[in-house]
Amino acid sequence: MKKIQWTSLLIVGVITLTGCGTEEAIEKQQEKKTETIETSTSASIETATTEGLEEPTEESTCAYCQMNVYVKGEDLGLFSAQGRTAEGENLFFDDVGCMLNQERMDGIVLEKYVRDYNSEEWILLEEAIVVKAEIKTPMNYGYAFFKDEESAQAFIAETGKEHASLSSLADIDEVSGHRHIKRMEKMQNGSGMTGHDEQENNHTDMSEEMNPEKDKSEE
Repeated sequence: MKKIQWTSLLIVGVITLTGCGTEEAIEKQQEKKTETIETSTSASIETATTEGLEEPTEESTCAYCQMNVYVKGEDLGLFSAQGRTAEGENLFFDDVGCMLNQERMDGIVLEKYVRDYNSEEWILLEEAIVVKAEIKTPMNYGYAFFKDEESAQAFIAETGKEHASLSSLADIDEVSGHRHIKRMEKMQNGSGMTGHDEQENNHTDMSEEMNPEKDKSEE
């Protein structure tokens, strides 16, 4: 009887140790996976190049909202964005938030480019200096991008600190994510949402973001 009890305890001990080993192995795999993703992301940014990028034409439409994409040389063309897929396909967007929402909708990661506000040349979004300002952009996101902080600060000084300030990619992602949820809710409810409808909604959103006290005073 005692022999059976000791055998049972031994089996339980082995199972417990095996379980602990499995948990540790899973944790190590997760850590390794996270490291791989971070390394891959960093490598993609370092190896990103403007070679292979294209220019939108008069017929180009936003991959996300289907609005027209403004071309280089047009006033609103300063805010057009371009994303390159892993397969090398170039997608155009009329405003930066649409590009982030395309990633969100498709569950993909694009090599993301925006225009430098001064030169209109393509620059990698992750390396751009972001400025939030009271400016008109195609979908009323109100973000301008600069290749360096000196240029960004000069723009802020010229525009006025009460009308422009440094921002970040995280801020853009938060705002675009909120709008994407609203868009999906409308589509699921069957009401649908055209690019023009979204543009109008975004105009209200931008006004609230830049002038939060104004809305409170009108209540």
